[in-house]
Amino acid sequence: MKAAVYRGRNDLRVEEVAVPAVSRGEMLVKVDACGVCPTDIKKVEKGLLEPPRIFGHEIAGTVARVDGSVSRFREGDRVVVHHHLPCGACFYCARGLYAQCAAYKKNGTTAGFEPSGGGLAEYVKAMDYVVERGVIPIPTGVTPEEAVFVEPVNTCLKAVTKARVAPDETVLVVGQGPIGLLLLQIAACSGAHVFASDTMPDRLVTSRRLKALAAFDPRSVDVAAEMKRVTEGRGADCVLLAAVGPDAFAQAIEATRPGGRVMVFSATAKGETAVLDLGTLCPAEKEILTSYSSSVDVQEEAARLVFEKRIDVASLVTHRLPLAQAPEAFALASRPAPGVLKVVVTMSGMGAA
Repeated sequence: MKAAVYRGRNDLRVEEVAVPAVSRGEMLVKVDACGVCPTDIKKVEKGLLEPPRIFGHEIAGTVARVDGSVSRFREGDRVVVHHHLPCGACFYCARGLYAQCAAYKKNGTTAGFEPSGGGLAEYVKAMDYVVERGVIPIPTGVTPEEAVFVEPVNTCLKAVTKARVAPDETVLVVGQGPIGLLLLQIAACSGAHVFASDTMPDRLVTSRRLKALAAFDPRSVDVAAEMKRVTEGRGADCVLLAAVGPDAFAQAIEATRPGGRVMVFSATAKGETAVLDLGTLCPAEKEILTSYSSSVDVQEEAARLVFEKRIDVASLVTHRLPLAQAPEAFALASRPAPGVLKVVVTMSGMGAA
């Protein structure tokens, strides 16, 4: 089969590799679509992991082969496949910190080499524990492009939940790329009054279409002043930070009211830094929170948000590229540009295993 193989820093090649063999309790899935995730982009651009690997963890596909011991699924079923799951029994799992679980840090899906997701291939294998707890049926009426959002929506829902976003709170989402637009919609579904900021005009238009009460360009508008204006001088109850860099971080801190929360969501690679004035933060009792990856606690709710179309994910897909153009898909998704939001790699026209 064909797969996009990571061979080193900024080196992604489409190559022929063997189709993974299926053992007891495992499942082979024909990939229909795989979203390009910023985390995988960073791994390729910065050379964060040892090659070779096959990345891709926003996976929607069709069951192609399943071990006879599996009764929940059969060939032809359409499924979303999560790439890792916690053990459920360790110190961190007992506290709901699943992303810190040693078992969670291991990938349970692979298309070859060191398990690393494997969705950027024609076929991906789900290991037995993933088949048991991390495979979700895709209902009729949901496209593969929509289904790939189940995993990123999970990560965003986890962040919004951890940030304690509540009905009638005022929330600012800084950064309106695909993740920021998901955070915006989920916060709105939570009953919050949501505002947005970004430096790209077309993304501000999309923010307003997706229920932002207002969307600001920080190059021409004092975002913190605007948030105080709409909250009787207080500032946002919560700011969800979906952009990297010192300017975005400073904007988030300044726009948050005393006693409010800042959820830092976007920094996922070492070296992403910002300066923090503790002398202004501590007297104002502002909380800084962080969130990373997905949570089994919100897995079903995340799927419902996508499958029941309670949030709009379909319109976020702006580019669809075939597997043969996976390197181009990564390059496109890695640089914010007008008209570019979610990039999805599709497998239409690929052969049978």
